[in-house]
Amino acid sequence: MSIRKMWAVLVKESRHIWRDPATLVLLLLAPVLLMIIMSYALVADIREVPIAVLDFSQSQTSRQLLATLANSQDVVINRTVAGYTEAERLFDRNQIKALVVIPPEFATALSSGRPVQIQILVDGTDPTTAEHVITHVVGRSRMFGYNIALKTLPAQISRLTASQWIDLRPRTWYNPNLKNTHGIVPAMIPLVLSLPALAVMNALVREKEYGTLEGIFATPLGRSELLIGKLIPYVLTGLISAVLCALTAVQVFGVPFNGSLGLFVILAVDFLLASFSMGIFMATFISSQAASSVLGLLVFLFPGFFLSGIFYPVASFPDLVKEESQWLPSTHFVAIVRGLMVKGQGLTALYQPALMLLALAVMMTFLSVFFFKKRLK
Repeated sequence: MSIRKMWAVLVKESRHIWRDPATLVLLLLAPVLLMIIMSYALVADIREVPIAVLDFSQSQTSRQLLATLANSQDVVINRTVAGYTEAERLFDRNQIKALVVIPPEFATALSSGRPVQIQILVDGTDPTTAEHVITHVVGRSRMFGYNIALKTLPAQISRLTASQWIDLRPRTWYNPNLKNTHGIVPAMIPLVLSLPALAVMNALVREKEYGTLEGIFATPLGRSELLIGKLIPYVLTGLISAVLCALTAVQVFGVPFNGSLGLFVILAVDFLLASFSMGIFMATFISSQAASSVLGLLVFLFPGFFLSGIFYPVASFPDLVKEESQWLPSTHFVAIVRGLMVKGQGLTALYQPALMLLALAVMMTFLSVFFFKKRLK
């Protein structure tokens, strides 16, 4: 393999990137814009869920419970209904998401130390919101009941009950406030960098479609020199985009960057080589830019969104899906970016996904060179 010939292809492809505004935007700006849009859409916390109350007790104790439920921004008690029929109309009009029903014996049962049941009717068409409301109402109601029991039961029984409780003191590492941004936004970086991978595929397919490869086929340029020379400029440009995405995550979304920037750059190159070499491998079998774009979305974007462990851990997938996810470069880079940015991990902890990316890059580059034919069909 001649370095001089590969350098000639590299220069030619670099000039094309910087002289073509569409390619330059796709490589540099589109990933950053896509990450901002998707992150804002995905990290929004569930707040101020509208709920209604059906209070059969109408006591001071029931009003104290409602004040406890409303003492946060998680739910908003915006309606007080007189019966189930009125509540059903509100559910049908999508004006409330839940109904809390307080029984008539609520105050009497609590003051006498007897258990009492509170009913929660939840709109299940939105399971995430429904689970959020149930968790909020159940947690605050139980704490309210425990506080009432401490005040009404005899002191010695209260002390005995309190001494038997487990003193659970949870502590969250790396993300103490459990912010969605710290988990979702870094994981968006591998996903949005699939756009440069599409540009790599289209770069080779475009030359096939326009017939500009004919002149290259007439030269003594080797297959490896041609493909690697095309790959390197896109990796370098994609690296700039990766750094811009990380900078956006820190400055716009407040995601911490606790790891090494140098290690991030090295592992980003590892990821880009794996992704782009996979794109070149697929481009060797395609002769249409339209087909290239569709295939790129089906291979990089959609599987990366669902199978890379962004929302659910890869270990929870079925065995077959788990094996498929290992062939996606984004799966390994999601673990790298989260570990490096949020946890501050080094290469000692991240060497396994880094080696997997390197293995994918070497294998896909070899297959691309092997299957690429320097002849016209």
